[in-house]
Amino acid sequence: MSSWSCDQKVCASCRYWLGKRDVDFMAYFFESLIGHGKCAAPKGGFRGVDMGEGSSCSDWESFNNQV
Repeated sequence: MSSWSCDQKVCASCRYWLGKRDVDFMAYFFESLIGHGKCAAPKGGFRGVDMGEGSSCSDWESFNNQV
């Protein structure tokens, strides 16, 4: 599928996206292995919705909380 960095605030780089992906050891680069996955954000309107890897929303959160 696609590669993303943590600077790109898309579902594939969000800690709440449940799509299959590879994450580097520093949680900076993300490679989605499928194009969609469910959202597990604790709040917001997309929880439980199947989201595309390049989608985004205001509930995006990084893995390391430093971005």
